[in-house]
Amino acid sequence: MSEKTKEQHVVDYVTSVAALEDAIKPYREQKTDLRKSYVENGWLSKEEIKTALKAYKLRKDNTDMDELTEMFDMMPGEEA
Repeated sequence: MSEKTKEQHVVDYVTSVAALEDAIKPYREQKTDLRKSYVENGWLSKEEIKTALKAYKLRKDNTDMDELTEMFDMMPGEEA
């Protein structure tokens, strides 16, 4: 049995990723429609949605907020 070449692995990988992206597309569109619906109905602004999703991801990843705050405070701020 012969080993696959790097080129064959590249083709296999790209083919698999393309299939996954095709399968995910309807969910991505559904997420976009949901966001638009919340903004159009005045339930949340785009900024509120963005902030809520950031908070969700931080909580989901069990981010250490003290560590995050410390790192955030070390970064130079933008001038307003």
